[in-house]
Amino acid sequence: MKWNELQLTFGGDFDELSETAAQSALTMAEARMISEAARAAFVEQKKVPGWFDEYLKLIDLGWPWRVACYMAWAAAPKISRQPTTLDELAVMLGLRSPRVIYTWRAKYPAINQVVAMLQAAPLWEHRREVIEALVSVASTPDYKSFNDRKLFLELTGDYVPRSVQQTLVGQSSKDLTEMSDAELDAMLAGAAERQDGVTTQSVVTSEADEGDEGEKDE
Repeated sequence: MKWNELQLTFGGDFDELSETAAQSALTMAEARMISEAARAAFVEQKKVPGWFDEYLKLIDLGWPWRVACYMAWAAAPKISRQPTTLDELAVMLGLRSPRVIYTWRAKYPAINQVVAMLQAAPLWEHRREVIEALVSVASTPDYKSFNDRKLFLELTGDYVPRSVQQTLVGQSSKDLTEMSDAELDAMLAGAAERQDGVTTQSVVTSEADEGDEGEKDE
């Protein structure tokens, strides 16, 4: 999996203002007036929230301002979210209740997907630094670096953990000694991809679930 901000681009098939007007029993003119007033108050506040940069990034990628606010807020660490609750965020956005936000999410699943990607973004943004740190520690001739060397050799394919070997044996009726180098390489690559996929999905799902649990608690 590779990180690319373009994955966050708005698809254009969701009319937030119309949805909000319908949910709040407002005319389009009334909904637009309330939205513009709330947006002006938000951007003119003296102290912006910690997730303001993510909000601006989503605006640049085409998202409606209210939806961009919600996604940037939901992706932020719960302990430092401002405002602290979804109810308070709804008031700041000029919405009658957070129920409108739940409707957005139900009708446009991409909102939840973008929140999950924003939460996982630091993994990809700091990948280079982490890899350099791993190489630096793993190449240090110290017994304390054993685990780092082991991980490094697993990543380069020079060491295959016993658990992976047993999995490979179980998946094939063929003795490993009878398999060609190409067959072994293909099996190892497949196992590595599956392991990487499970790890990445676990991180993203865990972060997304944490955000949902926070909203339910609120």
